[in-house]
Amino acid sequence: MSSLPTRLKTRYAICGLSARAIYHFALPLLGKSNSEEDFSGETEIVGILDLDRERVEEFCRKIDLKIPCFSPEDGVEMMIHQTRPDVLLVVGPDYSHCQHILAGLKHDLRVISEKPVVINCHQMRQVMEAEQKSQGSLQVTHNYRYADTSRQIKRLLLEGRVGRITNVEFVYNLDTHHGASYFYRWNRVRANSGGLSIHKCVHHIDLINWMVESSPESVFAFGALNYYGSNGAHRPKDADGNPLSLIETRQRCPYFQQHYGAAGTSPEKPVTPGWDKLNLPYRAQYPKDRYIYDEEIDIEDTYSAVIRYQSGVSMSYSCNFSTPWEGYSLAINGTEGRLEASHHSNPDPTGLTPAPAEEDRIVIMPLFGGREEIVVPLAEGGHGGADPRIRRDLFGSPSAESLDLKLPCNSYDGALAVAAGEAIWRSAKDGRPYTVAELLGDVYRG
Repeated sequence: MSSLPTRLKTRYAICGLSARAIYHFALPLLGKSNSEEDFSGETEIVGILDLDRERVEEFCRKIDLKIPCFSPEDGVEMMIHQTRPDVLLVVGPDYSHCQHILAGLKHDLRVISEKPVVINCHQMRQVMEAEQKSQGSLQVTHNYRYADTSRQIKRLLLEGRVGRITNVEFVYNLDTHHGASYFYRWNRVRANSGGLSIHKCVHHIDLINWMVESSPESVFAFGALNYYGSNGAHRPKDADGNPLSLIETRQRCPYFQQHYGAAGTSPEKPVTPGWDKLNLPYRAQYPKDRYIYDEEIDIEDTYSAVIRYQSGVSMSYSCNFSTPWEGYSLAINGTEGRLEASHHSNPDPTGLTPAPAEEDRIVIMPLFGGREEIVVPLAEGGHGGADPRIRRDLFGSPSAESLDLKLPCNSYDGALAVAAGEAIWRSAKDGRPYTVAELLGDVYRG
């Protein structure tokens, strides 16, 4: 009796050992996460590319595995040639995504990219042209679709509970810990991130694109830098209005004092995320002398936009990066009624931000009387239970529910979110509407 052939493991290589790469991808793939998820029987990590070798080596030491490490000087091409991956995970800083995606597609690999897929539409056109020529593929991890509340809203819309959708009202707030965190990091420079209308707002834009089942067509927006940067509203100054030294600034800054000073962090030490359970080095991303009021900050922290969709749906959208609570308020109006939903989260590891509710609530209000309230208990796992679900789709096969609700995201989904995000900051800067077609060019399927 012949034995069955041994099933080969899928080989993954990781570009960028960010916290997201570690906890969302690497540890579950290796079967070393704290959850019950364990993909190690079918997957292995064969290489890691990161600019911080000390961080990678410490990671490998703590998980007791030897994984080949590559630097940017070595290049992604060398990693691909030497490790022969089946899948390339692109999880580094946003500005590195395009180069890594192009390399993966050139070698006909399956590429999985964190959002935003790239930082501008010029890069997006390059990526989509490369994908057309490749035998590989590109998936984008827009995980917000996978959250329990998002999926419940989608089902209600598909059931026609509000009729034909006419317009959307969407407000997203980030608290004073999470919002400020982007201004300590590389995100604060547009050349690195595309700005927060791309780095962060693609979450929200893709969510609505998916809910209304239409492509954004035109965008008009306002945006400003109100809380951070050299003219930040809460930047401490001396009696003559002059900036203080870095240490003095931190000692008197309400952001630092609430979220770091109260936790015992010295104003002389660099600010770090504060929730890395492995306690890995973070020197490359958090230099000691960087702070949220630095001159180099050139992005916005406040957005208000109006987006029109091909279907005729319109959306009023705002995103704010310094508020007392984090979460969103969403309303969807239709020819038969209105849906309202709200979600509160708490990404502050210091515990000083008010705790989120233990459940979300969706309210359906028919146009002519009646009201129904649906309670959605908060699921375990990152992003409202979204992360475990998207991992099952990415590392296995999409579930029947995922296919029915069209949860998996392809490169064009990623392109639409990036284009609308770029249109927001460009419109705010230039004072005129932008169309998605003029930014994406021939890529846009108008």
